[in-house]
Amino acid sequence: MKNSLFVLLFLLVSTHVFSQKAENEDADNKHAIAEEGHSAHHKKHAVSVVISHTHIKSGVKNNVGDNWIALPSFGINYNYSFNEKWAIGLHNDIIVEEFVVEDKKQTELQNRSSDEYEIEGIDRSYPIASAVMLTYKPFKHVAFLVGGGMEFSEHENFGLIRLGLEIPFHIPNNWEIFGVTAYDINIDAYNSFTFGLGIAKLF
Repeated sequence: MKNSLFVLLFLLVSTHVFSQKAENEDADNKHAIAEEGHSAHHKKHAVSVVISHTHIKSGVKNNVGDNWIALPSFGINYNYSFNEKWAIGLHNDIIVEEFVVEDKKQTELQNRSSDEYEIEGIDRSYPIASAVMLTYKPFKHVAFLVGGGMEFSEHENFGLIRLGLEIPFHIPNNWEIFGVTAYDINIDAYNSFTFGLGIAKLF
């Protein structure tokens, strides 16, 4: 009787152990297949167009500085993805207006040597900003960007540092829509915020 109980208990434990092992192997196989399929569908290239508005705090109007000005802008970007989380790209933006921003250093120097108050301005005419951007995507719908480059205009060019945030959403046929915000630091010139919506083709 004791031997029969022992054999029955042994069979039950063995069945449970083998069943658990089979389930774990099946789950591992499914996970591996899913990972393989996911990486097979990963697209390395993306070309995007962004429609945006650029906001600058130091605009000059009627010889008055520190004016918030909002200017229409758009961008054309290319990104190369190393994997699901990291990418590098060239981002190009243009502000489609002429405007003047305050040159605070020159204004301060002039005010120290003169009793008259006059705003010194930096003329910008359809400036184009080109920056090499590194993208890190820690989550499916969140991407952080950092990079630098130059802002070009017929009057003067400035070095550029850019920080950005994108909120992407995939749509069918390898397309993606995204919201984007960026903070540009134009060295020795002015800073700006940009808010926009974009669409990208992945291939």
